[in-house]
Amino acid sequence: AGWRVGRPPEASRSGAGTPAQQAPRRGWPRAAIAVCAALTATAAVLLTVLVPTFDDRRGAQAGPRLPDTYPPVLTQSPIGESTPIRARKETQEQREPTSKPPPVTLPATVPVPSLVGMSKGAAAKALKKAGLALGAVTETDSPEKIGQVLGSEPASGAEAAKGSKVALQVSKGVAVPAVTGKPRQAAEDALTGAGLAVGAISHTCSDQPGGRVLGSDPEAGSRVAGGTQVDLTLSRHGTAVPPVVGRAKADGRAALEAAGFRVRQRGQVVEDESRVGTILRQSIEAGNCAKPGATVVIIVGVAGQSGPPGPGDEQPTPTPSGQIPGE
Repeated sequence: AGWRVGRPPEASRSGAGTPAQQAPRRGWPRAAIAVCAALTATAAVLLTVLVPTFDDRRGAQAGPRLPDTYPPVLTQSPIGESTPIRARKETQEQREPTSKPPPVTLPATVPVPSLVGMSKGAAAKALKKAGLALGAVTETDSPEKIGQVLGSEPASGAEAAKGSKVALQVSKGVAVPAVTGKPRQAAEDALTGAGLAVGAISHTCSDQPGGRVLGSDPEAGSRVAGGTQVDLTLSRHGTAVPPVVGRAKADGRAALEAAGFRVRQRGQVVEDESRVGTILRQSIEAGNCAKPGATVVIIVGVAGQSGPPGPGDEQPTPTPSGQIPGE
């Protein structure tokens, strides 16, 4: 009935006790700390040995280690023991989203075939065969044959996307220069200067001075390949004499007078009565150029006479050929 709560009976009866009795009470915490430290050191050693072995076995089962994964790194713990921790390298790629954009598929390419020297049609077939298409066609002045390919874009041998268009540059030849009205030498110089050649020379009667160019074939402005021959027609001053041989005397005389010539008539005896009154020859051959007002002598077939010629008739000649008298 006389006990106080919380105090042992011995203390209440005999006081605080002797130092020998109090020593065991003060020594047991130190022993406990020593035991804990020993257990902690043993655990640290076991972790140091067993954890890497366990990781290696797990890595062998899971596959090769990722490039950015590193082995455990030992760091000093606050209580003095070595404790393994795992560090991982952080990179810019890890901080970015892991999803990658879909791969870009580049179009298939094919080489542009050699087209220079081909015609436009042949070049179009070659492009189609190579998996390409014909694009814009540009014509350029060139001495090459008209329609011949001079170049392409892209150029021959370059890589182009399959199915893409290839532009062509083709020749449109050279233009025949205008030479009408020029003297012959000036006209020939103009043709050769344009890369052309002088062709055949012909003449025709004209009121233009002799030697002037009246026209060309091909005509001025025509497109031809370089080196093409151009024929020239030159003038001969005068009027062309019309053909009257074989025509009736009256018709032939009228044609000559209409062309501006004077006419003289001579008769020639013929045995064939069908040739009587027909012009047998003319003093200036048909097609030749003569000055306006020049005299043209015609020979007309006549029948033989038994008596002297009538008044106004010239004596017919019996010679059927040869030079016309009075020429």
